[in-house]
Amino acid sequence: MAKRKPVQKPGVPDWVLTYGDLMSLLLCFFILLAAFSELKKPREYIKVIESIQEALGFRGGQGVMSSTNQMRKQMQMQLGIDPARNPETQNDRDQTRADNITGFDPATSVIHEGSRFAQGGSVMFTAGSPELDERAKSMLRDEVAPLIRGQRYISLVVGHAWGFEDKASGLSFDDLAYQRARNVKDFLVRECAIDDEILRVNTAGAKEPARIDPTAAEAGSRNRRVQVWMTGRTAGDTHPDPNLTRGQAP
Repeated sequence: MAKRKPVQKPGVPDWVLTYGDLMSLLLCFFILLAAFSELKKPREYIKVIESIQEALGFRGGQGVMSSTNQMRKQMQMQLGIDPARNPETQNDRDQTRADNITGFDPATSVIHEGSRFAQGGSVMFTAGSPELDERAKSMLRDEVAPLIRGQRYISLVVGHAWGFEDKASGLSFDDLAYQRARNVKDFLVRECAIDDEILRVNTAGAKEPARIDPTAAEAGSRNRRVQVWMTGRTAGDTHPDPNLTRGQAP
């Protein structure tokens, strides 16, 4: 007597489900390849990188340039984009800038700095003195100058003063802080080959102490300092030819 064929159960074989999942994943993979093959908007791509960094907890340390902005510039350079000229990313440095405010002189306008990043450590000064000692000179040569040498971004040289010792110098906090910042700028230009056009001397006086702790003996010494900050503006943003050398006969 012939054997009866087994009746097939309704439905599809199990391997079909696995095959379908693999095909779906493969399709998504090729869609992503096509999407990333041409970056028409690098700014949006950089935002994706920043979102991944934030999810992984990637942050910059205190006293150094923000890792997010550093990665942003690195990505722009890898994509062949000049961060200072790219219209897609130009708002990174001036997104906090309001419309320029015309003053009494029609050529005068208010320019906002935007973000700024500390370059190297604080340059410390002896109480009551604006002069650079050997330790301060060494820090400027080894830590500060290499970070801004060859850059076109404007760097602020901000002087600070603090305490009875600085007041006993006979100068106001603002005047002493300015002299300290001026000496730092002159040293960077004269001894470290830093372009004079990117340095701006500024003073905070005693208004921005790094530390206020009456119980700590070193609190006052940490406030007698100069800090160099890199901004998001380039020297060409303010005036492309400050010495008015173009168009002049040799």
